[in-house]
Amino acid sequence: MANKNEIVKLTDGVYQIKYYWLGIANVYAYLIVGSERALLIDTCYSITGIKKYVEQITTLPVDVVNTHGHFDHIGGNAEFETIYLSKADREVAGEHSDYNALRKMIDNYEEKNVLVRYLFKLKKYKKQVENSLHIKSVEYKDLPLCGFFNLGERKVSFIETPGHTPGSICLFDEKSKYFFVGDMACEEGVLLGFDYSTSVAEYRESILKMQQFYKEYEGKAIIPSHHQMPAKSDIFERYISLCNDILSGKLTGKYEDQGLCDGKVVKGYKLQMVYRKIK
Repeated sequence: MANKNEIVKLTDGVYQIKYYWLGIANVYAYLIVGSERALLIDTCYSITGIKKYVEQITTLPVDVVNTHGHFDHIGGNAEFETIYLSKADREVAGEHSDYNALRKMIDNYEEKNVLVRYLFKLKKYKKQVENSLHIKSVEYKDLPLCGFFNLGERKVSFIETPGHTPGSICLFDEKSKYFFVGDMACEEGVLLGFDYSTSVAEYRESILKMQQFYKEYEGKAIIPSHHQMPAKSDIFERYISLCNDILSGKLTGKYEDQGLCDGKVVKGYKLQMVYRKIK
């Protein structure tokens, strides 16, 4: 199994940085390079040392924007000066920068998952996990009121898409027409099982918004932060169908505590959703 972090050029000026956690390509960050600046979408874990990968790609000034406030997306923020995050996710980011809160969450994850429990006992991964929980707090800037980042001959626009977290956003690179969806639409599923996650109905509204935006701007690829990348072109339709089945009562989830979050778990359309609230 590969466990070396990777830089992958996706298209002109767009790069994927893969970070391997517990020996798995667990989370992805993306760098979009314009003529004047570069924009880093998420910074993975605190131990990723993501800046050294960014510096292999560009010498331009780099700003960071977080798709949401979870620790596997904000961990390396402190390596940079300018970090943007939705106001609606500041509390989430605060919780995910607190060692004791993260330790409690990870301990519960270990307790509920046999494979994770085995991996955590391996010396090389035990240290990796512990070091991932030490995250430096940073000052966040509000998202630009204009609704986009100007990188010089390249614009990256964003839309607010509450669901996984209240302040989740998705970003669209107007040059490549790549749509970066964070954790809102990953192929293996979505987690709405946190205290602050939205209801299934509210999540559905965000997915409809994402689908419409992607269609209107003639998107070419749906780029998530985890799992299969790019996602399949019908992923929005499948999530909408899954939401519709839950809202109509056709599908009813069974409660599970998965460690990182808990709620009713439902499967369908080659997806899985953990949710707490329907409406």
